[in-house]
Amino acid sequence: MSGRAAVDVLLPVRDAAATLAETLDSLEAQTRPDFRCLILDDGSTDAGPAIAAERAARDPRFELHRLPRRGIVDALNDGVARLRAPYAARIDADDRMRPERLRRQLEFLDAHADLDVVASRVEFFGDPLSAEMAAYRDWMNSLVTHEQIVGDLFVEAPLAHPSVTMRSESLTKLGGYRPLPFPEDYDLWLRAWRAGWRFAKLPEALTELRDHPGRLTRTDRRYRPRAFFECKAEHLVAAWELAGRDVVVWGAGRDGVRAAKALRARGAKLRCFVDIAPTKVGRRRLGVEIRPAEWLRERPGCPVVAAVGVKGARRLIRDALREWGYHEGRDAVLFG
Repeated sequence: MSGRAAVDVLLPVRDAAATLAETLDSLEAQTRPDFRCLILDDGSTDAGPAIAAERAARDPRFELHRLPRRGIVDALNDGVARLRAPYAARIDADDRMRPERLRRQLEFLDAHADLDVVASRVEFFGDPLSAEMAAYRDWMNSLVTHEQIVGDLFVEAPLAHPSVTMRSESLTKLGGYRPLPFPEDYDLWLRAWRAGWRFAKLPEALTELRDHPGRLTRTDRRYRPRAFFECKAEHLVAAWELAGRDVVVWGAGRDGVRAAKALRARGAKLRCFVDIAPTKVGRRRLGVEIRPAEWLRERPGCPVVAAVGVKGARRLIRDALREWGYHEGRDAVLFG
């Protein structure tokens, strides 16, 4: 590769021979050709390394790095340590970039010096999407501005990790990825928010995510609902200094109980639950009372964490909290 790359692409790979060539083809087709792709092979035992080696032999923009089999976090951190370009992009070995992706994202970051990361909207291909996954795609694609992304940051991961381009300096200062039993990308976005990063998302669908049974989000324990609640709780308790303080959890169902347990495990004190279901009000759960949601009108003087998984509940909770004078991001947060 002649000249310095404008962007280093972090591509972790493990046993992805069936899809890797398609991913590499999508990189070769980029209309912004000044990239360096770090193929971070995490101890593959299939033909993936041979596919990567062949590509690197004929195109010096691709570099194969054979690593011990230690997992995606270590592979990504190996790539972070090798960053030389001002920008770092992500893609997975079963996904595809549309040809304009790198050009559009680099132009956007060049034009917005205050931003640390820009994602794109995404589309899925492969297996037919479940209703749950389609709803997640639509929700994620609806969050474009920094304010929208941060406003829903504690609901779920608002950026598809394989769709982002970041400033290398910001990623390096943040310390890369953490080897925890949490989703590594969600943990990264929450840490980035606490560090003051600014987020954006391009309105075009510039990344295609392949859905299939072997995808890490389906198979790895770090992507199970419990892990997401644990990750949220760690960052919320730290950011809002909730250890030793009372919190009210809106939602006495499964998600509310998970949220309450995760918050208490990190030192927050559960004052009570609130719920709109008459069959729950007046009962006790986790040793505290379930009160009617209307009780929050009295402004109990502690943060409200809303964790209700029922479709449509998020908008109703937001409207009620706003009417009662709560400010999202300061004394109330949507947690699911």
